Amino acid sequence: MNKIILVVSILLFSQLSFANTTQDNEPLHKIVKDFDSAIKTKDKSKFLDLFYEGTVSWVGVSAENDFKTAKSRADAAIAKGERARMPMKNFQSDPEKFIDGIIARVKEPREVFENIKILHDGEVATIYFDYEFYDGEVRKNWGKESWLLVNTEKGWKINSVIFSITRG
Repeated sequence: MNKIILVVSILLFSQLSFANTTQDNEPLHKIVKDFDSAIKTKDKSKFLDLFYEGTVSWVGVSAENDFKTAKSRADAAIAKGERARMPMKNFQSDPEKFIDGIIARVKEPREVFENIKILHDGEVATIYFDYEFYDGEVRKNWGKESWLLVNTEKGWKINSVIFSITRG
């Protein structure tokens, strides 16, 4: 019995000692707020400063139903002899192309972040959340998004962005 209590105590203590505290997560929550602010204000410099200096992975994945519908439309148009752009299930981009697209928009873009989950050990982190992207008052797409971050000499920097895309 004493061994079981000891093992359970060790497990609980180790879980608590490695749990992120709200204070530990504050710099990472600030990254999310700054990302949102840079989109709203179309501040390219502020936006790009959130990212790791070097290659940043940026991958979007279209929802299966959206992809199938777009592919069917493109196939039908091509069958009629019309020009059509074939949709991509997955696509790659980068932070600069993303913010340039935001800056080019006439309406006021914004992204809503909900159910934010942060895990880190002080050196690497994951931020996972639900998002909705609006162009003015119109919701353009939504899904799940995940960032991988590294703690650099200049603070936390995003090194990878992956997200699902549902349109509607």
